[in-house]
Amino acid sequence: MKKEKKSKSKISIIGLFVIILVIYLTFSFVYYLMTLPIKNIYISGNSYLNDATIIETAGIKEYPSMMKVSRRKVKKKLLKNEFIDSVSIKKKLNGTIKISIKESKPLFFNRNTGKIVLLNGKSTDNLDISSKIPALINSVPNDLYKSLIDAFNKVDYNIVLQISEIEYDPDIINEKTIDPERFYLRMIDGNSVYINPVNINRLNNYFEVYDRLPDNVKGTLYFDSNSDNNMFKKYGSKEASEIAANEN
Repeated sequence: MKKEKKSKSKISIIGLFVIILVIYLTFSFVYYLMTLPIKNIYISGNSYLNDATIIETAGIKEYPSMMKVSRRKVKKKLLKNEFIDSVSIKKKLNGTIKISIKESKPLFFNRNTGKIVLLNGKSTDNLDISSKIPALINSVPNDLYKSLIDAFNKVDYNIVLQISEIEYDPDIINEKTIDPERFYLRMIDGNSVYINPVNINRLNNYFEVYDRLPDNVKGTLYFDSNSDNNMFKKYGSKEASEIAANEN
């Protein structure tokens, strides 16, 4: 009987030790999480905003404790920046935070407002790149202005950067408005393009059309037309049509 009591006493001591150890480890882990500072911040997806700006906007410039950093609050802060369309935030137990963002690209510099307009429709004056993007040189009716921005989201951004100036130029013949939504684009390469929001996806064929023209030929491409009668009317180049007629 004495041996059995000793055995039970030994088991009780071991059990108590295990409980204390579990409590200690749990407390230590919680304390580790509560005091663990941010050690590394990795940012991806940014082209126009530098890492320092993102870190400061997120409110983690001082590398606070990981537990004090709310992903929801950080995301809310970052989304206030006009350049940021979406944010993904991941925290790891080693003190690492990964911030992945999707930026909106600059569309044009609005000379009327002095602001840079982004593809998401927001405006900013916090970026000095007005000389590297198209310029909208005149005023546009409000509804059409929004339609133009939405339409440009369908265009290859490399082609957008080939535009020098955007001018609102409705098609009016003998005081009769044919197309109230027409725009005139001056291209960096010396060509020009007529376009409207409805047919703006035709701009994606710009390089293909340009490659079909003889060397050093500059002209106007009529991408606002719906005609598909032949290749040149389809792509809208009156100059190209004249060249082709002369060659034949």
